[in-house]
Amino acid sequence: MNNSIEKDNHELINKINLILNDYENFEKPFVNDRGDIVIMNKINRKSKRDNYILTNVFKQIINDDIKKNRV
Repeated sequence: MNNSIEKDNHELINKINLILNDYENFEKPFVNDRGDIVIMNKINRKSKRDNYILTNVFKQIINDDIKKNRV
């Protein structure tokens, strides 16, 4: 039965890809860990990436500050 689900997911993703070929603002669909089919918007992904970079900078600052206070 699991093989049948994977086959259906693959077929569905192929059909979604055919539709998305007409739109340039979307990335290729994929199945995430929970089994959801995800279609990412290219424009939104860039802004989220910038947020992750800023978050990582603050995490590094906090980690460095905690290390200084322990010494």
